[in-house]
Amino acid sequence: MIRSTPCVLSLALAAFVSFATTARTAAAEPDSAVDVVVRDPVPPRRYVTVEWNPLALFTINKVSANVIVAPVDHHALAFSPFYAWTSTAPIFVFDDAGNPTRLPEQKFKGFGAELGYRYYFGEGGPRGFFVGPSLIAGSFDATAQDGTKTHFFDLGLAADAGYQMLLADRVALSLGGGVQYVWTTKSIPDQQFPSRVYANRGVAPRLLLSLGWAF
Repeated sequence: MIRSTPCVLSLALAAFVSFATTARTAAAEPDSAVDVVVRDPVPPRRYVTVEWNPLALFTINKVSANVIVAPVDHHALAFSPFYAWTSTAPIFVFDDAGNPTRLPEQKFKGFGAELGYRYYFGEGGPRGFFVGPSLIAGSFDATAQDGTKTHFFDLGLAADAGYQMLLADRVALSLGGGVQYVWTTKSIPDQQFPSRVYANRGVAPRLLLSLGWAF
């Protein structure tokens, strides 16, 4: 029995070395059952976007721009200064008896700004679908046909939704729509479109189209 002890020890040592080698090899090889997930590369981050709104110029006589600041993913502030000028053509209205009354021409001009928040569903800046509210403030002058001027202010709220993309990670293009309510500090008779957007209290639709550059 004593003579067989070295043989037993040798067999035990060989078995231990074989087990350790097999375990180390198995640990080094990947499990064939594990799926390998290929993730899309993270887009370059853009913090500031400067945009022009061409649609507003041709629809409601307003020159405006957007400065969108997105310090973190999904959250952004949008500052939009604007200048607007418009007029109504003199028209005739008739009372119940059929008597005509000529409404004089009215001219409106003024400036203001919007300050809003946007939540973007994309990452890396202002990308993807967005929603958000805005505050509206403006200062306007109404000039009657006889030269009489009336100064008033606009105060309002808006809610917008849309989609924004960064072509080549630099060229900003967005399209959307929304609704706004504007309250005026002076009660002005109902005006023609687009003057009523600035001169009359009430709800109005919004169309958004902007082109710009991201930094």
